[in-house]
Amino acid sequence: MEVIDKHTGLFDRIANIYAWFFDRQKKGYEIAIKKLSETEDISEVKRVLDIGCGTGALCSVYAKQGYKTFGIDSSAKMLAQAKKKNTGKNIEFQLASVADDLPFESNSMDLVSASFVAHGLPRDLRMKMFREMHRISNNLIVLIEFNQHRRWYIDIIEWAEQGDYFNFIKSVDLELDSLFVSVKKVDLNATSSLYICKKIR
Repeated sequence: MEVIDKHTGLFDRIANIYAWFFDRQKKGYEIAIKKLSETEDISEVKRVLDIGCGTGALCSVYAKQGYKTFGIDSSAKMLAQAKKKNTGKNIEFQLASVADDLPFESNSMDLVSASFVAHGLPRDLRMKMFREMHRISNNLIVLIEFNQHRRWYIDIIEWAEQGDYFNFIKSVDLELDSLFVSVKKVDLNATSSLYICKKIR
């Protein structure tokens, strides 16, 4: 699909630069997972999938928690960086795209996440990703994403990337509510939040 090919090409080009921020990203994700654990009981989580894993910073945090971790991305060069950054860790990386059905069985993961992926996708692909997350998780789905609090520099970056950020921040709450039994939003900072979704009560 043209949109995915465009995004993949962009991330292939910036993979080496993106890898410079791996440690900084990990610190941010450690805070996010701590907030998740303070909000939800995740003591039974054993298998996790991160969609659009990039260089694997969130996967690294999951693996440190002792989870069997799976990461997928459509960018082969991002995955090459992820494998390099996570050598020896209990993580399986795989090339896959949200434009297709993802290569995991239904209800096969305890937690499925995506971090700053959804806002870059057009609504049809975003909803497809949400439906796949719903299918693969046995209950818990977590997005780390932008919230409705805009900043001028984010507006400029997102306009340049030509994703769907401006529509996403208007519609994400309704989109998630249409698929999941419950959606809880926990702010991480001024412009991003955890969207904690469940498919069963």
